[in-house]
Amino acid sequence: VPPYVILPGAPERTLKIAKTWEDVKEVASYREYKTVTGKYKGVELACTSTGIGGPSSEICLHELNTLGVHTCIRVGTTGCIVPEFDLGDLIIPVAAYRKDGTSATYIEPEFPAFANTYVVMALMQACERLGFRYGLGLDYTVGSFYIGQGRPLNEDGKAGVTNIEMETSGQLVVGYLHGMRMGAILSVISNRVLDRWGDNGGEEKACLAAAEAMKILMEWDKSGKVQMDINLNR
Repeated sequence: VPPYVILPGAPERTLKIAKTWEDVKEVASYREYKTVTGKYKGVELACTSTGIGGPSSEICLHELNTLGVHTCIRVGTTGCIVPEFDLGDLIIPVAAYRKDGTSATYIEPEFPAFANTYVVMALMQACERLGFRYGLGLDYTVGSFYIGQGRPLNEDGKAGVTNIEMETSGQLVVGYLHGMRMGAILSVISNRVLDRWGDNGGEEKACLAAAEAMKILMEWDKSGKVQMDINLNR
């Protein structure tokens, strides 16, 4: 597995992501984890599904880290609770509320869940290159699909949150503590404020943007302009 890996939740999404790649091979498939490798515009990538929620994501990230993976981008779908994003738009979380449950077993609740700045920048540049509508967001990750996503987040029900989903904060924290660069790009499939529901091509755009962002990150890494090591004390 190459050190740059895209992380969808659903196993079948790995093949959707890889449909724009060449030399695609399925190298592993067990339970919710399916891994494919290939080349996107000449650069080697992998894609591994994480399943639903923080616990299965933790297993995936730990195993990938032991194989030498250092950069991951989550690709997923999300529900939106602000009017600025419509169906098919892309949200790039810069940080996330930690209600996933899994990250709390790693570190105290005051520790933030934040995306790697270079990964965020690469995702933004990828969306600009591809002409996709996107915006930065404050994600709310909750370890519940039904009740947990229906509760108000504070008195006004928003607290600056743009969207709700189930994996991002756990992946950001677990990945960071494993020394990995982490980020995410999420396609809006519902907007509760606008009462609108549907994919509107967002999933395909998120998949393509993630691959393009990985290519950009590799270009930056090879140029030597990006600091790979996040431990500044070394």
